[in-house]
Amino acid sequence: MCEIDKKQEVFVVLYNVEYALSLFFITFALYFRTKDMKILLDIGNTCAKVAVVNEQEIVHFEHRDEDWDTLFQRLTATYSIDECAISNVAGVDKELLHTLESQPYPIRWFTYETPNPVFPDAKAPRGLGADRWAADIGAMAITRNRCKDGTMPHILVIDAGTCITYDLIDSKGMVFKGAISPGVALRIKAMHEHTALLPLIDPEGDVELLGLDTETALRSGAVMGAALEIEGFIRRLARQYPDLMVYVTGGSKIEFDADIVSRITIEPMLIFKGLMEVCYK
Repeated sequence: MCEIDKKQEVFVVLYNVEYALSLFFITFALYFRTKDMKILLDIGNTCAKVAVVNEQEIVHFEHRDEDWDTLFQRLTATYSIDECAISNVAGVDKELLHTLESQPYPIRWFTYETPNPVFPDAKAPRGLGADRWAADIGAMAITRNRCKDGTMPHILVIDAGTCITYDLIDSKGMVFKGAISPGVALRIKAMHEHTALLPLIDPEGDVELLGLDTETALRSGAVMGAALEIEGFIRRLARQYPDLMVYVTGGSKIEFDADIVSRITIEPMLIFKGLMEVCYK
């Protein structure tokens, strides 16, 4: 065999070995990536959100738009699921309960009594919504990872959804103050339903500080009113607690002034991050 043929043969062998090793490591990585995965449900008053997670990250997210049976069949066929954790503030869903009965893995219902893995001695106030407690734990976990020296600041968690909720958390993980007000869509609906002439408008659209007609004035009052309310809470609490860290989550699209944007963390997946913290600790 000539020298060129020998070199080609060695090259082919090395290429095949490298290809086989690549397939091995890809398969190895995929195996551990899909192992120990969980379905997380955040069921709110307006919609239900679904995530599939592993210990490190959210690998899939969607808004539920199909029946529960179809959803679970699709996810369990795609991912290796070993648990489902649920935050539900929308009341009993018989269809969901029926679907869960047929699942082969444990179901974890998240409530205000769920232990806090970030601060084991800190309890949630009695009756605190499961979504609020999950978001609070998510914010505490993120803050703990940011504060490498072990000191914890005061934390304000704002969830701008159907209602706008505020939870103030102290340095020991205790939720010791809070507030609840109507969200953007609820404000618009209330103005329509409790007056004779005001129309039901779409919250989406151009928003100015003050409107030019009935529709834009309603949108300004709802959207800008919510934004100014949130900014007012942040500014006042920041004066009272100079170390305050602020997290904003929820489905409402609200724009804030530049000075507020610079001091807040917008985290759309905060509830899921709290559920992950509980599931993997």
